[in-house]
Amino acid sequence: MIAIDFFSKNKDKIINAGVMLLAIFVALYLYSMQNQQLESLKESKSEEMRKSEVIASLERVEKRIGSYKKTFTGKDLGSVIDAMTDISKDTRTKVVSVKPGTEQRQSDYIKTSFLIVVRAADYHALGSFISKLENYKDLFLVEDINITTVNSGQSDKRVDTDLDISLKISTITCL
Repeated sequence: MIAIDFFSKNKDKIINAGVMLLAIFVALYLYSMQNQQLESLKESKSEEMRKSEVIASLERVEKRIGSYKKTFTGKDLGSVIDAMTDISKDTRTKVVSVKPGTEQRQSDYIKTSFLIVVRAADYHALGSFISKLENYKDLFLVEDINITTVNSGQSDKRVDTDLDISLKISTITCL
């Protein structure tokens, strides 16, 4: 009985306390759900930041590749002749002929070959020519070399010989 009297006198207080407890439990549940969503968003943000860093590094690599592609531009016979003339001016050599050779297409590049005949006074001039050729601003690869001697004249028991050098030179062009 005492309990019934107590409940009937404090009915409003008990209902209010019950509502308050229910509100506290609902608030704690909502708070924990919001914390889980906040943690999920923080993880997503850090993952997106990592992706952005990777994309930025890929953009830098693409720019670098683009600059390399500019370096390996297509070579035509005229530009090769100009390059050979420039190189032969610095060395004791003379370009006798330049002929286009084969062109090999790959998936990423084109390899173009040129057959060049050069006349040099001696092996030092030849070495200087090849060194300058391989260090030229454009990419030239010496793939094959054939050296023959040619008598250029006779004066007082001394025979002057020149070297005729046939070179197969290749260039690379990126697609």
